[in-house]
Amino acid sequence: MKFVSSLIQNKFLAAILAGVASIVSFQVWQYNQAQYEKFISQAKNDCGVYIELGEDAVKRSPSLRALKYQNKRLRELKQPGINSEPAAPGHYVMLFRSHASTLPPNALPFDDPFFTSLLNKEESPKTLMADVVSFDLPKKQATVKSLCTKKPFVVDLEDLYLEYQAIDREVRRSNSDFLF
Repeated sequence: MKFVSSLIQNKFLAAILAGVASIVSFQVWQYNQAQYEKFISQAKNDCGVYIELGEDAVKRSPSLRALKYQNKRLRELKQPGINSEPAAPGHYVMLFRSHASTLPPNALPFDDPFFTSLLNKEESPKTLMADVVSFDLPKKQATVKSLCTKKPFVVDLEDLYLEYQAIDREVRRSNSDFLF
């Protein structure tokens, strides 16, 4: 009888312990889910800021505006590693021409509809300010870090532009409207 009583007590304690463990694991999962949602919300905000910075750079620059909306490419348009020396890591405007996506196909966005939508091709993709981590000049590529992706990715140098273009100062002084 003592053995049966002890067995029942042990099973009862095991059941209570299993219940407590499941409640604790659910609480941990809930906390981790809340932290992930908070992280994604912050990442969306940060990515949106870098998209706004890229779009603002285009709005301020007649030459970048002409490139994006009219597909007019001026020879004087400065690009890192192509016609602008030195090619140094830093902020650059990442601008893909018409019918492209905001992010290239090799980018790995966060698992969220907002970020994955940046891989969709559009007639006029959004312009993104990106941080160049390193240049591979022989391959004419750069490794870019973006707040819209999990990891850095590679883009062609032809898709990167200086934020401030010298040609814009000349155009503004000349009162020329050949870009508009």
